[in-house]
Amino acid sequence: MATLNDSTDEAKTLVQMEQMLSSLREEYRKVQNSLIECEQKYETLQASVDFDELPEKSFARRLVMNTRELFESEIFSDLTVMLDGHEVPCHRYVLAARSDCWNFSAMANMTALNFDNISYNIGYILLKWIYTDEVDHRLDEVMLIELMQVAKRFKLSQLIERCERLLIACVDEKNCIELYKHAYELNAPRLMESAASKIYSFRNEMSPDRFDILPGVLLHELLESKFKYPLHEAILLQRKDAVDLCLADKGPKLCNRLNELMNVHGDCPLALALASRQEATCRTLIDHGADVDAKSRNGDTLLLYFLKKQDYWACEFLLQHAARLDCIDPVGGGNLLHVLAACKAESATDKEILNTLIQRFLSSGISAINSTDSHLNTPLHLSIIHDNMALFNGLMKIQQLDLEILNREGLPALWYALAKNDAEFQYASALVSRGANFNAIRPRSGDTLLNLCVIDGLLEAAIYLIKKGASVDVPNAKGETALYLASSSGLDQLVQILLNSGANPNVQTKENRDTPLHVAIRRIYTHVIDSLLGEKAGSNGCRRVPLLFEIYNSNDDSALSLAISLGFYSVADKLIDFGADVNAKMPDGRSLLLRFISNGTVEGALYLIKKGCCPTAVESNSPAPLFLAIEHGVTSVVSALCQCGADLAAKNANGDSPLWYALCSNHESIADILVEHGADVDCWSTGPNGCMQTMLHRAIDENDERIACYLIKNKCDVNAIRKEGPCGSGHSEAVEKQTPLHMAATWGLLDVVSALIAYGASINAQDSEGKTPLHLAVINQHLAITERLLQSHHIDLNMPDKAGLTPFAWAVQGKADQICVAILKRNPQVALQVDSAGYNVLHNAIKKQDFELFLFLLSVRVDVNVRTQDSERLSPLHIACRVGNDLIIRNLLCAGSRINDTTSSKQTALHIAAQNDKALVCSILLENQIDATALDNEGNNALHVAVQYGSMECIQTLLTESNINPFLTNSKGYGILHLLGLFGKENAASILVSIMCIIPDYPIEMPDPDGNTCNMNFAF
Repeated sequence: MATLNDSTDEAKTLVQMEQMLSSLREEYRKVQNSLIECEQKYETLQASVDFDELPEKSFARRLVMNTRELFESEIFSDLTVMLDGHEVPCHRYVLAARSDCWNFSAMANMTALNFDNISYNIGYILLKWIYTDEVDHRLDEVMLIELMQVAKRFKLSQLIERCERLLIACVDEKNCIELYKHAYELNAPRLMESAASKIYSFRNEMSPDRFDILPGVLLHELLESKFKYPLHEAILLQRKDAVDLCLADKGPKLCNRLNELMNVHGDCPLALALASRQEATCRTLIDHGADVDAKSRNGDTLLLYFLKKQDYWACEFLLQHAARLDCIDPVGGGNLLHVLAACKAESATDKEILNTLIQRFLSSGISAINSTDSHLNTPLHLSIIHDNMALFNGLMKIQQLDLEILNREGLPALWYALAKNDAEFQYASALVSRGANFNAIRPRSGDTLLNLCVIDGLLEAAIYLIKKGASVDVPNAKGETALYLASSSGLDQLVQILLNSGANPNVQTKENRDTPLHVAIRRIYTHVIDSLLGEKAGSNGCRRVPLLFEIYNSNDDSALSLAISLGFYSVADKLIDFGADVNAKMPDGRSLLLRFISNGTVEGALYLIKKGCCPTAVESNSPAPLFLAIEHGVTSVVSALCQCGADLAAKNANGDSPLWYALCSNHESIADILVEHGADVDCWSTGPNGCMQTMLHRAIDENDERIACYLIKNKCDVNAIRKEGPCGSGHSEAVEKQTPLHMAATWGLLDVVSALIAYGASINAQDSEGKTPLHLAVINQHLAITERLLQSHHIDLNMPDKAGLTPFAWAVQGKADQICVAILKRNPQVALQVDSAGYNVLHNAIKKQDFELFLFLLSVRVDVNVRTQDSERLSPLHIACRVGNDLIIRNLLCAGSRINDTTSSKQTALHIAAQNDKALVCSILLENQIDATALDNEGNNALHVAVQYGSMECIQTLLTESNINPFLTNSKGYGILHLLGLFGKENAASILVSIMCIIPDYPIEMPDPDGNTCNMNFAF
């Protein structure tokens, strides 16, 4: 049930605003009605006015104006008003016009009029209004009330109405009650209504004593007219006279009033009277039929309501008037005992009443003592919670009391007794002595009472339970024992007691698999750690359960690894001193050292190495510590492992050495450390097809210039050659006999080539094919590498391979113009080098009619007149004429080839063209002014050769395009027809016909040295 005046400020403000708005609306309606009436009167007045006459000159107007001027004037004065010792001249006709009290018959012979009991100020205002119809609107409410009283005395209704209106404007919270009383006395209904509305609006802000000025009848009338619950208001104002008047109605309305609830507070009349201890009013209400078991809107009976308020006077009054005890709390769900449990009593009287209530209820029925409220608390729970020893003792005397009922939190009454944590444990001892279960388990969490005491830090309560024999190793739903909880809370004293009582320190939680030692380390509870590590006999003479160090949680952390991971090295020292193993294996088989290296816990790894962890331990499916440290780039750990004797020649699963692994991982600083500690920079290992190779071979083969350069700079063997592996494997690689420089030149590794040359690699070494690094650079057309090799003073450009080709020959063959230029720039004589047949590159290009190569050679300005180094001594032009390539011939001639050079047999290019029946070539040569009359060693000119070899087209060309002498005989005396007869081919007859056509007078019967003619030779 709501208390009196317990609504919030917002609710009050809202109610006031609603009430004021209602009042303003009412006033607005009244003003509107007055305005309508005024307009109606104005229209009636207009109808009676003569519109031909100006308003200001009308008789009525002039009469009013003259009357105003007569105020306090002796002109026409026929009456003197005696006013509080003052004489005021007046006029009988004016007074008679205002009120019947001063009519002509009453004042016919009167010359003076006494205004007795009227102050001068009020009388003056009255007379001014009579003459001028004016009242100062600034008058306060006191003067207005006095003026209104005088107006009522002289029956001046218009003045009364005027004062009433002015007073309505003055009504406020401070004067509304007084104005209401005066309005009632002056019979001013509108003022009375306005004051009543204001009282209604501000009722909650007004103290009851302000209403003492109102008589009971008037107050009753006000409450009945303005308030929905007049009886409630009368009680709140503590006005029994008004209450009696409200109860005077004996009809059905009275019954409703006695038990109805207020709309805001929800209090019935009897509740209001009890709350303010109006005993007489309470009895009057009950006598008129008020229900002592009335309920509030939330269902509380009056007894429950006042019991919750701990108003024991009201409770005693209700008990005296037979209030029921079998009520149920609609909010909490409990019975009266549950409510009594929370009650406190300060005074002796209240304590006596409270004890009476307890005894009466306990004696009323046993079934209610174990009932539960909405939170499933029994009266026993609540009596302990609220420290109600009187109720607790009363309950404990009842044998049927159930001590093990659990509330909604899953807690028995004993828990709340323990939670008191008082030195004497009065409640707990009483419960335990009655047989309460001190091993009770909370269903929701699985915690025992001992666990709960530890969780809440109730050290004394926990010790109390242990002494009573509570189980110390019962885990909760999370697997947490009391020892774990004590360790997690830093309760080292309790940890010591639990261990001495046989608690197992090795129990793990379900989720994280932590032991008490784990959690103590994580939370840096050093005293708890010391207690767990200590080995002291328990107080009962039993030894502690041994502490195991190799227990791992869900993160695979042992106590030692956890301490190191968190950087608690002083704790780790203690653990090692008490037997923790630095070489212990985790569940996955790895050592702690490997784990810390993997996790990047550098300080932890260094700590383990310092503490003697084995750096060379081999673990299945795991890399060695050195390799793992290299992988993670932890330089300090690598250095520490090297200093502790780590195997620098060991190989990982891929056959890599630590140095190679470090270089592959881009950890050159680590590689420096390994080299500094003696790592082999060659480190022979298995290579392609099982051969044996150094790391330099491997780096070059994998095109890794960075690693190769590092190894070279650290003085590896720069001329090493791959070897055969065990059982002859890798033979093909071994017989290649390629040095690192050969390989680098082949792969185009410029930086490596430069480093090798700088560190003394053999620049002219030959592989199994006789190729030098320069050969391979040229063959693979690596210009930059070729240029770098050419920079060496020791380079041999003339060294041929087994195919007889020099680097320049390979460059020409590959049409590598830039390389050719570079080689020629280094040594122009290389272009003159010939092969085994005595031909240089230009000769061979012409011979093979490789026009592109030919043009390329011309572009690099090779000598076009160099002869072959064989018996024929052919020039490039000779070779071109032999193959008959006119384009090559023309380009040679343009490039400066000497056209009349002869071979070793004195033959010119024209001889060679004629011999090979190259008529077009003959024409080209003749066009370029070749000497057609030149003779070879046998005295033959080109025509002799053409006839001898049956080159008919050449014969025709020579006879028609040159100045060659067809009648000339050679040194043996043979002419062209003699030779035709001696060496004639199948086309000899055609040649003869052709010659005769060109030279009809040719002497066909001319004999040769043997005396034979042409015909005779044909016949032979």
